[in-house]
Formats: sequence, C-alpha cells, structure tokens
Amino acid sequence: MKTPRQTIVRPIHWLVLLSAVLTMTQTPIAAGLNSKQPTPDVQTPSVVSGVTYKSDNRRDPFFVPIQLNDNKSGKKVDEEVPRGTPPPGIAGMIIAQVTLLGVSTQSGSRICIFRGLDNRSYFLRQGDKLFDGYVKQIGVDYVNLVRETRMKSGKLISQDMTKRLRTP
Repeated sequence: MKTPRQTIVRPIHWLVLLSAVLTMTQTPIAAGLNSKQPTPDVQTPSVVSGVTYKSDNRRDPFFVPIQLNDNKSGKKVDEEVPRGTPPPGIAGMIIAQVTLLGVSTQSGSRICIFRGLDNRSYFLRQGDKLFDGYVKQIGVDYVNLVRETRMKSGKLISQDMTKRLRTP
C-alpha cells in the first residue's frame, strides 16, 4: 500500500524530470527563431597557451593582454635585456669565452689566471667582474663563477658555473 507521501512526491518528481528533459532538448536555433531579438555573434574559442576557452560573449578571466600583444609582434614575452657594447679587456668577455689556466696561492689568498679571446692572460680575484658575471669562489683546482642574466620582466637569473683545471 502506498503512503500519502509517496502519492504526492512521485508525480512532482516526474514533472521535474520531464521539464528538465524538455529544456535540454530545445536547440538554441529554435529558441532564437521564436524570439524577435537578433542572436548575438558567437565568438570562436580563443586559444592562449594551448587551452581553449569558450567565452560565450563574456570576458576571459585568465586573459593577459600583454602576452597577446607581445606574441603578435613575434617577440618572446620574457627575453634577455641587451647588455650593450662590451668594454675592452677581461671586463668585456663572457664566461664561455675565457679559459682557466691556473690558480695561484699566496699567503692564504688565491688568484686565478684566465686566458681571454685576445690570447692575453688575466689575473682575477674573488669578486672581480666579467661581462656577464663575476668570480664567486676560487678553489685549489677550480673556479666558481656566477653568470647573471637580466630579463625584460625584471627578473635576475643567476647561474653557478664551474671552470676546472685540466690536471692529468
């Protein structure tokens, strides 16, 4: 035997389901034909960084206009700031261009000897600068250098590099 609650709830349940199915089966074209208002233009989904977003005529909350403008011009968004013209001598040479020739130890302090592109020898101490970095630490058979790169976004990227002596 059915309880009074079941006799009231079941028809309401079926009515809600039927209305949900009817609203889902209506197509937007048929709904647009019934109304006298013109349908808005549908935008194509925008693709930024490989993710598609369907705006449905709303503003994209994850859209960054700066990246879009930079990508249109063909430039990378975050690229290295140009360093300008290098000065003469060791201060104008980048870390990849110099070769470690030796390390000298005198009264507790160490001096490293580098050969540059101009085939001259340069004596550097801890803290001395090259064009793209500086000498961080001088060991017995190695030199730690720090390469600094300034990006257009303002970030300063530091890379530790080690130059070793070729010992037999």
